[in-house]
Amino acid sequence: MANREQVKEYIRDQIAQADFRAQGYVFDAQNKKRLNRNIFVRLQSHLDSFLDGNKAFRWVALTGLRGAGKTTAMYQLYHAKKNIDAYFLILPVDEVVETLNSNISEVLSVFEEVIGRSLSNLDKPLLLFLDEVQYDDKWGVTLKTLYDRSDKAFIFSTGSAAVLINSNSDIARRAIYEKMFPLSFTEFIKVKYQKTEMRGLAKEMRECIFEAQSAKEVFEKVSFLQNKIDKYYLDISRLEFESYLHYGSLPFMIALDNEALVYDQINKSLERVVNKDIPQMRSMTQEIISKIPAILYAIADMDILNFSTLAQEFGISRPKVAEIFSALEQTEVLHRIYPVGSHFKQVTQKPSKYLFSSPAFRAMYYKTIGNTITEQNSRGKLLEDLVGMYLYRLFDKKPAFSLNYDAAKGGADFVIGAGDKKIVIEVGSNKAEYRQVIQTAKKVNAAYSIIISEKADVLEYNGAENAVKIPLKYFLVA
Repeated sequence: MANREQVKEYIRDQIAQADFRAQGYVFDAQNKKRLNRNIFVRLQSHLDSFLDGNKAFRWVALTGLRGAGKTTAMYQLYHAKKNIDAYFLILPVDEVVETLNSNISEVLSVFEEVIGRSLSNLDKPLLLFLDEVQYDDKWGVTLKTLYDRSDKAFIFSTGSAAVLINSNSDIARRAIYEKMFPLSFTEFIKVKYQKTEMRGLAKEMRECIFEAQSAKEVFEKVSFLQNKIDKYYLDISRLEFESYLHYGSLPFMIALDNEALVYDQINKSLERVVNKDIPQMRSMTQEIISKIPAILYAIADMDILNFSTLAQEFGISRPKVAEIFSALEQTEVLHRIYPVGSHFKQVTQKPSKYLFSSPAFRAMYYKTIGNTITEQNSRGKLLEDLVGMYLYRLFDKKPAFSLNYDAAKGGADFVIGAGDKKIVIEVGSNKAEYRQVIQTAKKVNAAYSIIISEKADVLEYNGAENAVKIPLKYFLVA
């Protein structure tokens, strides 16, 4: 354990260096202030409520995929408030534990000496920013104690593994949970080029697609938005979509212009998930952990995912394969989509479908290792990851919505449940036929069906099948 003088020196360094470290997250290479992510408005509103005297807004827990931008949001929030009269402390908890050989509790104890006050008797607010809290085994009880001791302390904590945040009973009734998703296409353009979204367009597009009563209504409402959508895309190159699809949904990749370096960084991010995050969550042998990268590549390259086949191929038990997939889901590397007609608590004979939470992960495997499936099939898988990523973001914290897929041969990619209404969605690079959505729509008695086509340039309405074809670029503004 570090001695108290070392911890004190570390704290003083963190305080002294905070502004300098924030610069890289807040300003670009030309020293121009970066535009904030959409979630920033909500994060800042929680802090503003606290500063206005609302004691219910004292702890914000920001979860999300590693590399989604949580650390950036933390430093941007610090920078926005750094000039108010308050105590500030930013702690990268992985550094506190692994480099300083300390923990949050000890650092806070020494911090009291540095400021000359007990945290339970502060004379002004304390804004405490903690990055990657899960590296400290006792982070939950430590922060709960601080929360209960001082109503003048505002806690902002981030964590890569959502399960470590959301399952901790010490904060379950105290923290406000927010989730950082990978970038949408419009956020990607905003972060890269400082080009803001068209006000209200995303909300209008979501209402058109998911709140209509028929395909005809979807067609008419999206038709009404076409001029606005086309205006947004006026000065955006087609090449930007390629960059976005292959790596741009992860914000830390945008500043890199060397593709080999991009995929190397994505691989390193996955390695940290496998070698750091998963061992903290699950008791797995090093032999099992070492097989996860190869299993991830297998996922990227397989049409049909079968646990028994994977167990045989990698020489591990089927239950252990299932545990690996569960861990990858909890670290938000994978999204699990259950077959339509099953309940997530029931055992189903039909396999679940697993998508990467960002198409950048699958693209990394294709670009660095290669793939054995056809080019059209691999492109389709990237697009399916992309649309799945969007759907997860759009339906987060909306219990009335469900997301499934049709496991039957020729079934549709997604079946969305919106209350009692079902919407069938099929996505692809050049979807010309309506066969798959027709088959699934009949099975689930869908209100309407949507084909999201990368190659389509215009809307297309099929009244006979109660279906509408939407260009992918239209869907991406939602």
